[in-house]
This record gives sequence, structure tokens and C-alpha cells, in this order.
Amino acid sequence: MTHELDKLAYSIPSLAIAVELSVDTVRKHIASGKLVPSYPNSKPIIRKAEAQRWLDSLPNEPKVTA
Repeated sequence: MTHELDKLAYSIPSLAIAVELSVDTVRKHIASGKLVPSYPNSKPIIRKAEAQRWLDSLPNEPKVTA
């Protein structure tokens, strides 16, 4: 089973699975404004284009901590 970005929109848990990150990490990026959900009702969804924009904005190198 592939988890590619092939849907039109994702719930937060399904996006986390698709990009192989935790739900907590996805929620942190939403809280910081780096990932912007849409609200067709009270449940947030992430549109495919927004998910791709967010992925494209992520750094290409890991964070270096001192």
C-alpha cells in the first residue's frame, strides 16, 4: 500500500500517515502556521496543494542542535 499524496484532501491523521510523521508533528506545524488547514465543517482537512506546499517548504537538511 502506498501513502502518496493522491487524495484531494487529508484528515490530520491520514496526512501524518501519508508523510510518515506523527500526528503531533503535523498538529505542531498547523499551530505554528506552517501548515494551513481548511474547515468545511468543524473537522480540519488539509488540501492536497497545501500539503505539497508545506512539504516543499521543509528544510533539506536535519536540524543541528548544539
